[in-house]
Amino acid sequence: MFLKHSQIVPTRLAEINQAAEAAARAVPPAFPLEATVAVNPFLGQTGEDLATASARLERVAGVRATQSPADYAASIAAGRISEADLANALAECASTLKPATVAELKALACGKGKPMAALPTIASLAAKATGTDWPSIIDKTIGLWAAGHFDLGQALWSPAPGLGTYAAWRAWATHDLTPEIAGLSGFCAHVAAAPDTAERAILRAADAIGLESAAAETAFHRLYLDLGGWSQHARWQLWQAELNGDTDHALAGLLAIRLVWEEALLAQFPTIADEWAKTVQAHALPVIPNQRHVALAILQDAADRSHQRQLAATFTSQAMANGGMGASRPFLQAAFCIDVRSEVFRRALESVDPSISTIGFAGFFGLPVTHKAQGSDVPEAHLPVLLKPAIETTSHCDAECEHKVRAAARAVRAWGRFRQAAVSSFAFVEAAGPLYAAKIVNDALGLGHMGSKQKPAPRIIGELSADAKADTAAASTQCHEPHQRPRALCPAARAWRPRHQQSA
Repeated sequence: MFLKHSQIVPTRLAEINQAAEAAARAVPPAFPLEATVAVNPFLGQTGEDLATASARLERVAGVRATQSPADYAASIAAGRISEADLANALAECASTLKPATVAELKALACGKGKPMAALPTIASLAAKATGTDWPSIIDKTIGLWAAGHFDLGQALWSPAPGLGTYAAWRAWATHDLTPEIAGLSGFCAHVAAAPDTAERAILRAADAIGLESAAAETAFHRLYLDLGGWSQHARWQLWQAELNGDTDHALAGLLAIRLVWEEALLAQFPTIADEWAKTVQAHALPVIPNQRHVALAILQDAADRSHQRQLAATFTSQAMANGGMGASRPFLQAAFCIDVRSEVFRRALESVDPSISTIGFAGFFGLPVTHKAQGSDVPEAHLPVLLKPAIETTSHCDAECEHKVRAAARAVRAWGRFRQAAVSSFAFVEAAGPLYAAKIVNDALGLGHMGSKQKPAPRIIGELSADAKADTAAASTQCHEPHQRPRALCPAARAWRPRHQQSA
C-alpha cells in the first residue's frame, strides 16, 4: 500500500534534520577574542582517516587536508623524506587504492593532478549564468545582519534583539531591498512566505531545490563553509551550550537562511536547473577517497615519520653534548605554560645562559571559578575555555550600593553611545571638542590618572563542603606542579572534568 503524505513528511524531515546535524558537527568552532583558543581546523573530521577527510574537504571547500604534491616532491628530492620513510608509510597503509611500490608513490607525488574545486552552489551557478556576483551579495547582506545579531554589547544597535537567529533574519530580510536591487525580484515576499521555523524552512527549501536525502549532508556542509566565520561562531555557541548541558539553534538558523537564498535563486533563474541537478547527483555519491587522496595521505605519513626521526636525532645529539641524560643539573629550571604568549619568554630565558633549562606545562592555577563583577550580571570564566566552572563568585555589594554602581555605569554607557551615535557624533565633536582640551593636556602630562577605587572582595555564592574545599585546594596545588599530569586530567579535579574530550 502507498504511504500517506502525513507518514512520508516526518521521515523526510528526520532525514534532512539528521543531515543538517551531521553537517553542523563537521564545522570547527571559532572562539571569540575574549576566549580565543587554537582549534583543530579538522575537528569535524576526526572520525575519518586523512584520505577520506581530504576527499570530503575537496568536495565541499575545494581544499585538501594535506600538503601539495609539489611540496612532497621537493622534500623527497632534498632528502628530507627518505626511501625508508616512504616504504614504512606505504607498508602501514591498508587501503586497496595505495600504490604498489615506492616508485609509483614517488611518481604520483611528481605528477600533476587536475585543479581542485568545490562543488558549486546555486548562487555560484547563478553568478556564472547572469554575470552578477551572487555569492558576494549573499556574503555582504548576511554579514551585515549577522554582525549586529551576534554582537555581545559592542554595537550601538542590534536588529530584532531577543529573537532567534532565523526569526531575527526574517524580520531583517523582509525589509532589506539589497537583493531586489541586485536583480532578485520578489525576495522580500519570498522570505515573508517562508516557514516560521528553521527546521521547516530547511525542509521546504531542500524539497524546492530537489536535494535528495543522500546528497543533503555534504550539500549542507558546502553551504556552511560558504558562510565562513559566521557558521564557525555559531558552532562555538553550540559548543558552549553543550558544555552547560544545553543546546543552541543558531547553526540551524544560518543553514535555513542560506537555503532560502538558494531556493529563491533557483526559482528566479530556472536555466541553471540542469547544472544544479548534476551537482546534486555528485553530492549524493558517498565520500570515498580516490588513488590520489590515498597517495597524498601516505606521503604525509612519510613526512611525519621524517620529522619524528629528525627530532629524535636532535634530542639525542643534545643529550650527548651535555654528557648524557641527567648527567648535569641545570643552574635554573623554569616551568612555563604551553602557550604562544609564554613561548617568547621561555626562548628568551634559555638564550641568556646555556645552564638555564625550561619546561612546558599544560595547566593553570586550578580554581574552576566564574565571577560576576560589581554592578554586572555577566559571568566571567576564570579558567581554560574548554572547561566548565564549578564555583561561582561575586563582588556584588548591598542593594543600595549596587543600585548606585549600576546607575553610574548606565550613565557612562549612555554618554558613550550619545557621542558615537550616527546623528550626534559630528555635531558633538564640533561643539564639545574645546571642552576636552584640559583633559587632553592632563593626560599628555600624566596628571589626569587617578587611582582605581577599591572594589568589594569576591565571595563564593553558596557554601562549599569541607570535601569540596579540600579537593579544590589539592587540585590547585598538586596539579600545578610541572611533573603532574595536565590540569583537566588531575584526579582531584573530578568534579569539573571537561565534558568534551575533543582536542581544540
